[in-house]
Amino acid sequence: MAKKIRFPLEMDNGVEVRSMEELREHFSLAKVLEHFENGTLVTWLRDRYANDIAEAVEALEQNEPELARKLSEIFDVPYDENTEEELKKAEERAERLERLKEFTDDEQFFDKIDYVAFEQDELYDLLDEDAETIYLCGDRFSIPLSKSGVRYIGINNPTAVINSKAAVDWDDKKISIEGVTFDEKYQEVVERTNDTEVGYPTETVSIGEYTDDTYLYKNRKILDSLFPLAEREKAKKMYDGVKIELEKLNYSIDMGLVPNSKWFKN
Repeated sequence: MAKKIRFPLEMDNGVEVRSMEELREHFSLAKVLEHFENGTLVTWLRDRYANDIAEAVEALEQNEPELARKLSEIFDVPYDENTEEELKKAEERAERLERLKEFTDDEQFFDKIDYVAFEQDELYDLLDEDAETIYLCGDRFSIPLSKSGVRYIGINNPTAVINSKAAVDWDDKKISIEGVTFDEKYQEVVERTNDTEVGYPTETVSIGEYTDDTYLYKNRKILDSLFPLAEREKAKKMYDGVKIELEKLNYSIDMGLVPNSKWFKN
């Protein structure tokens, strides 16, 4: 008989709880309300045979008077002075999630809602909190080059404004940008930059023993930023596969394909 997979409930700070004891220990009223509204709370309870508690929860309505207090009583946890703040946090998070769903139905972003910036000030707030990954969902965002160690991921292909008169060495800045379109001024800066200069590293792949005859793969950073991470990884896998086959070849312009190559035909 196949084992049933029991999913955990996420509380604050990404803590996952798998038992009633852990739920009470890490109880977050805001998170419990969220799981109550989407129905996962009752499912989680029934998966753990806490049917009496599940029935008590099911008896509540979403517009129930003093819903938060009643949920706290059901789980036998204190309803303290921080409740107002938690309720406000839950309401704001739900509103932000609905706003995000207007731009994407990709569920991988839903769990990252706390790290989504819809406006420039929200981006700054996340940087103040030293967020390592920030999801951009909006029209236009200015990327601070002075803040290193940050990965920016565009959700709806927003415009990333780069205030620089020279092509940026993103590796040196320890900044990663994906799924965005650079502003027109910065695109012009990059277009004027020679491929061999900063911002356009080139990987040279030797083909067989003839190292003078090479295949050039240009890892253009500006192109990387235009595509979502999944598409970039897919393209890189394709490139890696081609690279392996190319390195098996014995080829030169003068000799053509030599007999010990699998591509040689009589």
